[in-house]
Amino acid sequence: MTSPRRPAAPASRALAALPLLSLLLLAGAPAHAVPGGDIGTLHNGRWTCEFPGDAANRPRSAPEESFRILPDSSYTTTDRRHAGTYLLLGKVMTMTSGPFNGRSYEAQSASTVLQVDAQGRRTGLRCVRAGAPSGGYSDAPAAGNAGL
Repeated sequence: MTSPRRPAAPASRALAALPLLSLLLLAGAPAHAVPGGDIGTLHNGRWTCEFPGDAANRPRSAPEESFRILPDSSYTTTDRRHAGTYLLLGKVMTMTSGPFNGRSYEAQSASTVLQVDAQGRRTGLRCVRAGAPSGGYSDAPAAGNAGL
């Protein structure tokens, strides 16, 4: 003779639903690819670099440090002979291939980046987007917001 099946206890039903609940909660959470901030891109165009001046010294242009930002996180040298890629994570932009491979910059605004050395100290070089102003990063938070 078989005994009638008893319904599962409420606790065991809750435990059985836990994996499904976890998946639903994770699906609504924003995805962050890596620590260090959201991935973004800079506006396309020419970025001119210089060592800023002060009351005693004029700014000194550094055309050999200047670059042009292209679509798809790419850049070229100003003469367009050499190309590479960059990665923008939060406020830090790093050249990841090409002639400027390994150089890093800290974004100060939507149109200004400051070069930093391997320890994160500013080198004195700044690069600004040349041409007509057109806003901030194409898909990263605007300057002055939580992202910058």
